[in-house]
Amino acid sequence: MQKVYCSFYLSWNQELGEVKYIIDNIADNLVTLKERKNKIDHDVTAFMKRGKNGMIFGFIAFGIFVTFFSRSLYESYGIVWLALLPVGFFIISIFVVLVSDPYRDRLRYRNRSSPLKLVGFNMDFNERVLRRIYGSLTRYEYLDENLTGFPNFYEVMVLDFNDHLSVLHFNCTQAQLKYILEKFKPLKKGLRLSTFERSGKIYNKGKPVSSESLSKSYNKNPLAKETEDLIDSFFVFLGDN
Repeated sequence: MQKVYCSFYLSWNQELGEVKYIIDNIADNLVTLKERKNKIDHDVTAFMKRGKNGMIFGFIAFGIFVTFFSRSLYESYGIVWLALLPVGFFIISIFVVLVSDPYRDRLRYRNRSSPLKLVGFNMDFNERVLRRIYGSLTRYEYLDENLTGFPNFYEVMVLDFNDHLSVLHFNCTQAQLKYILEKFKPLKKGLRLSTFERSGKIYNKGKPVSSESLSKSYNKNPLAKETEDLIDSFFVFLGDN
């Protein structure tokens, strides 16, 4: 009896082992198929995303459909212009798709690269403050009094550019002008050297200023301490207000 039991047990274990082997084999094959499917899906997706391949295949598939549809219309009604309507729609669709992406790209680039329109310096100064600054600049001949009267100075600093035609004519070195313009920066949020250049309202010795030239000149020939102290004195009273 014990021998029969042992024989049955061994036979049963052998059969279970064979079944397990078959199941493991099937599982391995399924995993292999899954990996191959994933690889194919990845390759197809990568191919479709490469260049314009996806768009080309889309056009081909849609073109085949349009061709059969146009042929069906012609066979049903025998009217040429009716059969050509889907073809015309297909051509227009291709044109729209091809143009839309470059159009959006150029529009984004233009919106990104075009600076906001500068309407004015709009300094929040009253006439008394501006007269003191103007008086100091003209007294030491940094600002050309013959070409720039106080009304011009006031209009450029306070009003919108559309409201006047005034410009400021300085008559000093590039380094001195940079230092003078830098003194206005803390007094108005967002004011930079490039702002003065973009305005087209600031001239030095008859030429419009360039923020790059101002900076290069100042870095190459920095001002003496006495000159900086003198220009600082033109604005020091603002700290008392």
